Amino acid sequence: MEISRHITSVNHPLVKHLVKLRQNSSYRQEQQSVVIEGIKPVAEICLQHSPKLILAYDNHLLPNGIRGGELILVNEAVMSKVSGMVSPEGLLAEVPIPQENSLDKMHFIVALDSVSDPGNMGTILRSALALGWQGAFILGNSCDPFNEKVIRATRGACFRLPFRHGSWEELEALIKKNCLSPFVADLEGVPPERISVAQGVLLVLSNEAKGPSQRALELCSKVTIPISADMESLNVASAGAILMYVIKNRGKIYST
Repeated sequence: MEISRHITSVNHPLVKHLVKLRQNSSYRQEQQSVVIEGIKPVAEICLQHSPKLILAYDNHLLPNGIRGGELILVNEAVMSKVSGMVSPEGLLAEVPIPQENSLDKMHFIVALDSVSDPGNMGTILRSALALGWQGAFILGNSCDPFNEKVIRATRGACFRLPFRHGSWEELEALIKKNCLSPFVADLEGVPPERISVAQGVLLVLSNEAKGPSQRALELCSKVTIPISADMESLNVASAGAILMYVIKNRGKIYST
């Protein structure tokens, strides 16, 4: 990529645009863009998703193989203004948000029911991709999957795991269409090794503080991880990773 221009003012319109993208979920949806920061994240994501633009201290920070968009050199003041990091690495990019997926014909789907903590959401999405789950259905008041903290926690998984937002009615229709068995993580459920997953699974992971919603309990059978009496419960991201691993390895239908 060739250098297109230099920006040195923190009041430049582009700087304000990028800051708003990083901080405002509604603006991200309106613009269908997200800010990615850091040398490794930019390299991993922008090699597969062409950036709209890249900001850098120096063109030598640009990873090899990235194509598309414009390269803009900035000073430390501008980078610090745009960055969400305490010590910016000197490289960030504006990247289009991936299009949502219908999740049709998928047999292993995780649903996030008002998961509000970005770190938990990011870890769930990262675990789902790593463990061979095929997609994520995002419900209710869950946080934005392209929140900067989610992106850092997913290590780019939010750009590779198919996803969609939707209502409980839409999720129920998807369950029927894909012939899935719906389960919700709950303290009073059965261990995952006792459930049948021959036709595929929809696993609901719920709000960290409130637990499963009434809709989840009405729609799904309960599944749990037996734990020591010394602890009341597991973090939702930890529980989700364990359940996804056990359930996926019991399934007879695997993603290709």
